[in-house]
Amino acid sequence: METNFYPINIDFDEYQITRTQYSEERLKELRDKHNHTHSFFRNGEWIYISNKDGDENVSLGESATVGTFSDSNVTASLIKHTFFRTFKDRFPNIVPIDFYPFRIFSTQQKDDLVFDLLPDNLKGILSYKKQIEVQLRTLIIGDRSSFAFVINTHRRWLLNKSCQDLVTDGFNLVGIEVLHAENLPGLTNVLAPNEEFIGVVKSVSGNSATVETNEGDKVISLSELTIRKTNYNIHNYLAFATSEEKCEQIFQAIEKKKPDLLNPKNERQAIKSIAELLSFEKGADGSRSSVLYQNKDGFCFTISADPYSPENSFQLKPPTFIFDHAGNKTDASVPDRGLNNFGPYDSLNFDIKSPSILGICVKENRGSFSTFLANLIDGLPNSSYFKKGFKKKYDLLDVSCTISEIAKYDYAEYDRVISSMDKKPDLVIIEIPEEFKKLEDKVNPYYKLKARLLTLEIPVQFVLNRKMRMVDEYLLNSVALQMYAKLGGTPWVLPSTRSVDREIIIGIGHSIIRKNVYSGAEQNRVVGISTFFSSDGQYLLSNKAKDVQYSEYFDELLKNLQESFQKLNEQQGWKDGDTIRLIFHIFKPIRNVEFDVVSALVRQFPKFKIQFAFVTISKSHPLMIFDPHQPGIRGYNNSVKGEFVAPRGTNIILDSSSCLVQMLGAKEIKTGKHGVSNPVLVRVRMPGGNYDTSGIEDLLFTDLQYIVQQIFSFTYLSWRGFLPGELPATMLYSNLISNLLGKLRKIDGWQPDVLNFNLKRKKWFL
Repeated sequence: METNFYPINIDFDEYQITRTQYSEERLKELRDKHNHTHSFFRNGEWIYISNKDGDENVSLGESATVGTFSDSNVTASLIKHTFFRTFKDRFPNIVPIDFYPFRIFSTQQKDDLVFDLLPDNLKGILSYKKQIEVQLRTLIIGDRSSFAFVINTHRRWLLNKSCQDLVTDGFNLVGIEVLHAENLPGLTNVLAPNEEFIGVVKSVSGNSATVETNEGDKVISLSELTIRKTNYNIHNYLAFATSEEKCEQIFQAIEKKKPDLLNPKNERQAIKSIAELLSFEKGADGSRSSVLYQNKDGFCFTISADPYSPENSFQLKPPTFIFDHAGNKTDASVPDRGLNNFGPYDSLNFDIKSPSILGICVKENRGSFSTFLANLIDGLPNSSYFKKGFKKKYDLLDVSCTISEIAKYDYAEYDRVISSMDKKPDLVIIEIPEEFKKLEDKVNPYYKLKARLLTLEIPVQFVLNRKMRMVDEYLLNSVALQMYAKLGGTPWVLPSTRSVDREIIIGIGHSIIRKNVYSGAEQNRVVGISTFFSSDGQYLLSNKAKDVQYSEYFDELLKNLQESFQKLNEQQGWKDGDTIRLIFHIFKPIRNVEFDVVSALVRQFPKFKIQFAFVTISKSHPLMIFDPHQPGIRGYNNSVKGEFVAPRGTNIILDSSSCLVQMLGAKEIKTGKHGVSNPVLVRVRMPGGNYDTSGIEDLLFTDLQYIVQQIFSFTYLSWRGFLPGELPATMLYSNLISNLLGKLRKIDGWQPDVLNFNLKRKKWFL
C-alpha cells in the first residue's frame, strides 16, 4: 500500500531557535521591519523567529532549545515557514495562492484543460488548471513520531479579469456572486490577493458596484472585485465571451476528460511527480540532488520522494449478521441471504404484522403503479434476490394496499388525498416525477408532502415515475428494506460485546442554520441531533433538540441526552453499579462543546460505572491510500473501475488515537467515474486547548482498535440498502436527519417536535 504522505527527514531531536515575549505590538513591529528576511509566528506567550536571509549578527530575541517532536507545534510552524521561503527562492515566478495549506496553480500548459479549446483572445485569461495543495501532518513511522507532507491536486477555474475589466467588456454583473480581492500588507507578489466571498451584485454605477452583503449593501470599487469562479458563473461568462454553443462544447469536452483526471492511477502519478519536484533539483549536467530546506539558524530538512508505505495496521473483519434473538440464525457474509433464509431479526415481536399501505399515483400511471406495488409486495418469481417479496421476506401476515389517484403532479392534489383518508395508514407510497428535484426546497412537493405526513406521524416512501416502470429486483429489494425499517423493524443485528454490562453507541450531529454562505453570515441557530444504538446495532431511538441560539446549544444538547439516557435506563432496567460504556460518534465537533456536554452527562449519573469515548469520524481530510497492485475490476462495456484503489478494510494507524480506514474498495465503487475513494479518518478525541480533564481520566475509553472495528461493523447497518456504506449508521442517520430537517424547516407549518414521539424509534428519514 501507498499513501500521499511524503516523509520529512529531520536528523536531530532538538534545535536552537530565537524567540521573544509575545505582544501584538512587538509582532507587528518585527514583521514591518524584517518580514522580507525573517519569519515570525506565535506559540503560546512567545514569538518564534526564523532567519532565512537576514544578517546573522542582528539579534531579535533570545536563543531557546526546542525539542523536534516534544515541541511539535513550534516545529510544525517552522517547517511551514522554511518550506514556503525555500520554495519562493526556487520558483520566484510562482505566486502561491495560500500560505497554509500551501496552494499553487500548475504553470504547465498541459495542466490547463481548456487552453486548446479556447479562442486566442481568451487563452491565458480563462483557464481550468491543476491546483497543487501541500499540508503538514504527523504520523508514527516505525515506533517514532514523524512529520510528513500530504500532497493533493484539484481542478479550479481561473479568470484573470477584475469586475472592472468585465464591465468594460460589457458583461452584466447584476445578480453575480463576487469576491473581494485584497493584497495583504507586505505580501504583494509573495502571496496572491486574499479573496473573500462577500455577496451578490445589486447594481453597477460608474466604477463601483453595490453589493448585498451580510453587513448590508456596500459600495465597492469594481477593481477590487472578481466574480466567484463557480461553474455557473464561468458558464455565463464563457457564453458571453464566445457563444452558448461554443460554451457547451467546452464544458462537454471537460466532462469527457474527467474520467482520466479522476483515475486513481493518474492521480497517484501526478502526486508522485509533485513530490519529486519538491524533493529534488536538477543540476546543469542533468544530475539530481536533494533540496535542502534550511534557515540560517541551522534548522533544516529534506523531503522524501517516496511515499510512506504503511506497516502500522490491523485486520478488520466483516461482521456476522444475526436474524434471531437466540443468535442461532446467522449469515457470515451476506445480510440479504440471511433475510431470505430466516426472515428479520425481530420477526417474533414486530408489532405491525399486517401493515396498511396507501399508494398515491397520477391517474394515467395507475397500471404501472399497481404493477409496481404488486411486484413489491408479492415479489418476482424468477428473481434471484426478490423472489419472496416484501410480505414473505419480512414474515408479515398480510399487506393491505389501497391506491388513490391524482389528476396531476401538484401538491394540492396529493394533499386532497391525504386529507380525505378515512383511516391512518402505516405507510404511504407516493409516485413523483423527476422534475421535483429541480424545484426550490420551500415549494417542492417532495418536502411539503414529507412534512405533511410526518406531522401526522406517518412514514413515507417516494418512488420516481421513471423507476416505477422498471421491473428491477435491486430497486424493489432496497425499497422493501427501507419500508420495513420505516415501519420500525430491525432487519438484522450484529454480535454484541460481552465485556461490559451495557454499551450504547450514540451519534451526535448538528446543523448550523445560517442566513447564507457569504462572509460574516451569523450562525444564529443550532439544531442538535442524537441517535442511539445498542452494541449489536439495534436502533434504539433518536432525539431532536430544539433549534436554539448558539450560546444555548450546550444546555439544550445536555438536556436532550439526559432525557434519552433516562429513557434507556428505564426501558432496559439498568441497576445501580452497572458498568455502562458510552461511545459517542460525531462528524465535526463544535470546539469543545460536545465534550463539555458528555463530561457533564457522565457526572450526573454517579450510580453507574461509566466509561466513555469521544470519536470523530470524518471524510473531510486530504489523506489517501493507494494500492499499486490493484488492476481494477472490469464492468459494463469492458470499462475498468477501482484501479489502484485499496480494498475495503485497509487501514493505517497514524498515531495512538488516529486511524485511516478505506471504506469503499474496488468492489464497492460503482463506476470508473468515481475516481479516488478517500478513506475515513477515525480519531479518539481529547478536548483541545487548556481543557481541564481532571477527574475524568479514569472514565475515558481509548482502545483505538476496538473502536475502529466497531465503526467498520456499523457501516453494514444503513438499511437504505444491503451494501456496506462509507459511514457507520450512527453518523449516517444523524446526518440524514440533520440534512432533512434543514430542508423541512423551510416548509410552512412544519412542526419538528412531532419526531420526538411515535416516530423516534422508526427510521422515517431513510
